[in-house]
Amino acid sequence: MASAADAPIPTDPSPARPTGAQLPPQVPKPRRYGVPSLIIAALFGLLYAYSVWQAIGNMVNLPAFYDALGVGSKNVPWWLLWIGVAIPIAGYLIAFAAGRRRNVGAKAVIFILGLALGASLGIGVLAVEDVLRPVVIVAPR
Repeated sequence: MASAADAPIPTDPSPARPTGAQLPPQVPKPRRYGVPSLIIAALFGLLYAYSVWQAIGNMVNLPAFYDALGVGSKNVPWWLLWIGVAIPIAGYLIAFAAGRRRNVGAKAVIFILGLALGASLGIGVLAVEDVLRPVVIVAPR
């Protein structure tokens, strides 16, 4: 019985296999973030920063609004306001990571989608606060 080690080894390359002259040219992998990509990331970073600024404005102004209603600032849903601040920051970081090794147009689309998702979740946070407000007014802690 012949073993696999005794089998003859072919010395000439098979014709179906391409040689060095027949190989397609190597396409270089795109860099992670070049100058145009960093410009796109910075421009969208400003838009995301505006969303963070709005959320911080809600954190500052909502206690005064509750005081004006006579409820008191101790009933402010701080956990919800912190979620409102964290949403745009997390959205930017996720979009930045998802845009890695993509072309500039794809990165811009990913940042736009992240911004839209962050804005919709931010509106959701405001809607939840609006739903919770009567509960806080009727039954203060």
